[in-house]
Amino acid sequence: MNMNNDLRLTAPNSPLRAFAKPLSDEQSFTASDWDELSAWGSERVGSVTFSPGEKPIKLQSKIQVAQIGRIGISRTRYDMGIRINAEQVSGSPIVVTTNLQGHAITSANGGDAAAEGAGESAVVDLSQASTETHMSADNVQLGLIFPNQMLDEIGLSWFGNIPDRKTWQPRVGLGGVDTCWHASLLYAFHHLNDENRTLTPRNIRHIEETLASNLLKHWAAGVGVDLNATQHTITPHSIRNAESFMVEHAADAPTLSEIAKVAGVSVRTLNMNFRKFHGCTPGQFLREQRLLRAHQELLDADREEKVSDIAARLGYVHMGEFAKAYRLRFGEKPSDTLVSK
Repeated sequence: MNMNNDLRLTAPNSPLRAFAKPLSDEQSFTASDWDELSAWGSERVGSVTFSPGEKPIKLQSKIQVAQIGRIGISRTRYDMGIRINAEQVSGSPIVVTTNLQGHAITSANGGDAAAEGAGESAVVDLSQASTETHMSADNVQLGLIFPNQMLDEIGLSWFGNIPDRKTWQPRVGLGGVDTCWHASLLYAFHHLNDENRTLTPRNIRHIEETLASNLLKHWAAGVGVDLNATQHTITPHSIRNAESFMVEHAADAPTLSEIAKVAGVSVRTLNMNFRKFHGCTPGQFLREQRLLRAHQELLDADREEKVSDIAARLGYVHMGEFAKAYRLRFGEKPSDTLVSK
C-alpha cells in the first residue's frame, strides 16, 4: 500500500505530508465492518463505538498503525462522515489527534462541541471524559496514544512536581502548524522516517520524552498551568534533593533514613511532603526508579546476559517478586524486554 496515495493529502507542499510517510514496522489494514472497526478502537483505548454519520453506506476504512516505544501511532481515513463515541473508562490512555486533512468536531462529557481543522490537534483524557466526535468525509487523522504512567514518569523527570492532571480539562485543543507541539511532531517523525538511521533504545526514549514533555507543556498551558515554573516554586528543595538521590542510587536501594538524611529532614517530614507534593510515599517513588533502571538496563543489555544477573546487580534478591512487579509496571516479562531489541 502506498501511504501517500492512500491518504490522498491534497496540499502537495503542506508540512502535514511529513506525517504521511510510512514508518518502520508499520502495519496497514482495512476494516469494512462497523463492529470490526469498533473492536479495533476499543482494543487500543478502552471503549469506542464507530457508526456512520450519514446514511449508511459500505465502510472501507484505511488504517495504518505503528508502535514507537510506549507510544501508539495510527493514521485513519474513512471516505465518509463518521461518528465516534468513546466512553470514559478508568485507566484509559491519553489520546492526541491531529487532522492531516478535513476536520473533526468533538464534545467532551456532553459539553459544547469544538472543531479542529487540518493541521490542528487536540488532547483528550479518556480516563476522565467521554467524547463524541463527528469526522468529515475527507478526514485523514493522525492519532497518538500515551499511557498515563508514561506521562507521569516523564512529567516528574522533566518538571518535578506536576499538579494533579485530574484537575485539568479532560479535553484541550493544542493549536495548529505554527505551535511548538506541531514542531515536536515534525522532529519525532523526521527521526522515525530516516531510512539511514537505526533507532536504538536511546533514540526511542528521546522521542518519547520529546513528545510527552511537549504534550504536557501545551496541555498544561491550555488550563493556565506553567510547568516550567512548577518545579522551582512549588516542590521543596528537600524533596528535589531526595528525588535526585533516589534516582542516582536506585540500584543501592537506600533506606528511608538515608534518604531523609540527604534531604535534611526527618523521615516523618519526608513521608508527609512526598504525599503532599507527589501523591505517593518515598518508598513508592524509589520502587518506580528501580524498575525504570531495570527496564533501561534490560533494553541496553546484550542478549547473552541473564535477567537474574541484571536484577541482582540492581539489588533485587527475590526474582519472583521482581518479575511480578516488572510485569505489572511494563506489561511484559523482563525476559520479553531483553529479547525484544
